[in-house]
Amino acid sequence: MPSLELLGPAPHLSSAALFSQTSLFGFGIAFSPLHIAVVVLLLLGQSPLRRALAFVSGWASANGLAIVALMAVGDRLALGLNHGERGQVMIDLVGAAVLMGLGLYQLTPAAAIDEQGMAMRLIGQLPDFSAPMLVLIGAVSALLTPENLVFYLKEAGLLLINQPGVGTDLELTGVFVLVASSLLLLPPLAWMATGGGIRTPLSRLEGWMEHHGEWVVGVLALLISAYLVWEGLHGLWLMQGAAPL
Repeated sequence: MPSLELLGPAPHLSSAALFSQTSLFGFGIAFSPLHIAVVVLLLLGQSPLRRALAFVSGWASANGLAIVALMAVGDRLALGLNHGERGQVMIDLVGAAVLMGLGLYQLTPAAAIDEQGMAMRLIGQLPDFSAPMLVLIGAVSALLTPENLVFYLKEAGLLLINQPGVGTDLELTGVFVLVASSLLLLPPLAWMATGGGIRTPLSRLEGWMEHHGEWVVGVLALLISAYLVWEGLHGLWLMQGAAPL
């Protein structure tokens, strides 16, 4: 049995539960305000659909490859990452501490003129890149987002522990990738549905994100941190030999 499991629920979940958990983890990745802002910005530039979809395709590909890679190496991981073991508790609590620090910082006035302000200036340069480069940027940005790693580990653990079969593994990975890309796909889909008629609302959204992105990212980081704290404390509870909550 592979040792990679980061989930609170017992293994061998029903198909409905597997798809529900997968969708939850995917949505945790999809709700990324800065990356949504990137897609909106690309839609306001040259070749809007081609360039925006190039970024989203890189993002989606990285999400799928991350799950495949983690499943491929799952058997060889030395750390005990079952829920209620030291490795899992360390990952959840360390991740919670990092995201809590990030979230609290983003809610301070300094964030507007420091790292977050720099990030928004870098985002402003994205329209200068070609479509192939945007694919690469989308992939790298997905893999370098801290909270994404936690959800990659959880999704890979879900599949490795439950072992639903190759066919179901592929279906669940597809669902994960689709849900993880869903919110980034909404602006391009709305653009296609309206024939580009949403340019003005998108301009307003891009301006709003530029001035409020720090607050949105901060609140999101704190919410994910609270979730990881719960997972970590639940793991500590199980380490003491207590019954699952």
